[in-house]
Amino acid sequence: MAIAWVDTFTIEARTVKTDSVLTSGIGTYLIGDFQDPIFGRVRSELFTQIRLPSGTFTPGSATVDSIVLNLKYAGSYGNTTKLGGTMRFGVYKLEDFLPSLNDTVYYSTSVHNINPTPLAEFEFRPDLFSDVAAGADTLPPSLRIRLDNSFGQDILNLTDELADNTEFVKAINGIAVKPIDAMMLSGLGSILYFDLASNASRVELYYHNNDQDSLSIELEISNSGAPHMYFEHEFPSVIETAVTDGIVAGATRLYVQSMAGLKIQIKAPHLRELNNLGVVSVNKAELVVPLDETVITDYEAPSRLAMTGIDTSGRQINTNDNEENYSLAEGYYDSETNEYVLVVTRHIQEILNAPEEEDLGMYILGTGFSVNAKRGIFNGPQYADSTRQMKLRMTYAIIE
Repeated sequence: MAIAWVDTFTIEARTVKTDSVLTSGIGTYLIGDFQDPIFGRVRSELFTQIRLPSGTFTPGSATVDSIVLNLKYAGSYGNTTKLGGTMRFGVYKLEDFLPSLNDTVYYSTSVHNINPTPLAEFEFRPDLFSDVAAGADTLPPSLRIRLDNSFGQDILNLTDELADNTEFVKAINGIAVKPIDAMMLSGLGSILYFDLASNASRVELYYHNNDQDSLSIELEISNSGAPHMYFEHEFPSVIETAVTDGIVAGATRLYVQSMAGLKIQIKAPHLRELNNLGVVSVNKAELVVPLDETVITDYEAPSRLAMTGIDTSGRQINTNDNEENYSLAEGYYDSETNEYVLVVTRHIQEILNAPEEEDLGMYILGTGFSVNAKRGIFNGPQYADSTRQMKLRMTYAIIE
């Protein structure tokens, strides 16, 4: 039995666009508009039901005093400074009914009709550090939006629908929150993260009736209300060229972006030639993915990369490396080496064990691709500095 270590496998790598990603049932949701200096403009819109809390809501003959949407911040990506972080958002009533997550799932391509008359349109700069006042309460840092009173009155005017969430969400449908800037200059704007699992994310309806002057109810926004996002990218020519030129451009530079943006497709076309030597037993196989150190940026790269298989339709599928123990697949960013190392041992062994099957390759993408806006630029397998090239390195035994 001969044992060998090698890191000189031929690799073909290319940047490819991501068709869509799941954006419902995930807890953290993104809304915003960011003009990335390298990756171009990326936008995210939120669609969600609002729901009655548990218990009976009987406002009687009531008049709205105010209605406020409160969304708890959970982070950001981009520019939130005083001069560069100003954005415009709008809130609109949905015209379409949103089925619950028991009946459907939503992807980043899901889009819905909205009523063109806004419930609110406003300019703001995100403040992710200051608590906000909500009546007598103090809430954690939040985006707080005063909605048009007519929306609150529409809710108060309901009758039978206030006794049952099934009927309530059919009557109200829900809301859309979306960025509405006509343009965004390079380096400005941001993608804001919101925690909709928090009870601070809600719609507060303040009203009075003939019996009492100061009444209120908190309408819920949560995963039970089918929140989901629509992502939109406007890639500049440098990205479009990288995608179009495939393995030629990917030989030296590759791109990964969350929010259904970009990922890397990789193949080792001569890998199965090892089978000519005998039966191959892979002890360990790793993909080394270095960040491009020549690109200076203020914007954070992914904290972890993941590898998936590819099915015959080009879709991402789990590999045995991920399914057996995801944590062992590693892929975390190493700040000392400025690179990521992904364990692909079992996947490589499967490719070698099934020479009659087409090798469709692997995808490399950032983890949390639906819940963050991170992106990175990486060296390809023919990068000028051979010590900083993307590599497949492997220890294996030949059983003759």
